[in-house]
Amino acid sequence: MTEKEKDKRSKLTGIILIVLIVLAAAAIAFNVIVKDETQVGAPPGPGRRPGGAEGSDEPATYSVLVETMTPSIMENYLKFNGDVIAKTSVDIYPDTSGKLTKLSVELGDWVSKGQVIAEVDPSLPGQVYSANPVKSTIDGTITNIPHKVGETISSTEVPVATVGELTDLQLDCYISEKYMANIKLGQRAEISFEPYEDQIFSGLVVEISPVLDSSSRTLEIKISLGNRDNLIKSGMFGSIKLITETKEDVLTVPAESLLEGDIGPFVYIVGSDNTAILTNVETGLELDGRVEVTSGLSPGDKVITRGQSMLQNGSTVKIANQE
Repeated sequence: MTEKEKDKRSKLTGIILIVLIVLAAAAIAFNVIVKDETQVGAPPGPGRRPGGAEGSDEPATYSVLVETMTPSIMENYLKFNGDVIAKTSVDIYPDTSGKLTKLSVELGDWVSKGQVIAEVDPSLPGQVYSANPVKSTIDGTITNIPHKVGETISSTEVPVATVGELTDLQLDCYISEKYMANIKLGQRAEISFEPYEDQIFSGLVVEISPVLDSSSRTLEIKISLGNRDNLIKSGMFGSIKLITETKEDVLTVPAESLLEGDIGPFVYIVGSDNTAILTNVETGLELDGRVEVTSGLSPGDKVITRGQSMLQNGSTVKIANQE
């Protein structure tokens, strides 16, 4: 055998050894990955049972998440929007038509009843000038001034100004006809405003229109609004959650924890021996991803909320979020 042939044979042997080493390393890595499977609710891997040695007859153990049942309050509600208005708002008109010669107030000014807020000249060309004072008829804040000095105004068409009592505000809302039966005087409301996202303001339904708007098929209601710290301004846009039903001491479960069986919905609870117990339940109100359980569960029950789809009645489980 020549030196050249010996050199080729040596290189071939080296390549074969490298390939064998790579294959052996891959086999070892695959074996480690299979042994380290620990996903919540994962099914048994090939040739093994979770919780037991490979090929053993030990029962499979499934890792699950649970929630302990505790009585709570559940509130049903309607959501809609409304505009902030002053409870008391009065348009101020002059006694006579004429030219607006003076405005004594600006938007946002506080005025008292009887205070002169403007002057109107009703005289015609060639007549003696005669100022006619325009007075506020209530205590409050100037919320609108639609005219400018020099304009000719009417005593009946557009007011000189609007005065509102801004310490007592309301939300003016319109409810769809289909929800009319859910609206009652005195109902509690939770209101939020975009500038104050972290704050909830309380209100009550104080007025319900006796008639329905035939064109929009809506019912006008008004909700009282305490203006704490004067944060809320007339004209703001509010998001309202009107509480229509309150249930106390109810048990609720996440909607995704419920499974459907031949005889209705059921959940799995964890027994004292760490086994999954199939429990049929009756449900009620469903709200914000939670479902009321009216029968089948008791306070303190540990309901499996994740990993339940892999279980059967009697499956061995391990609670992954055990405190």
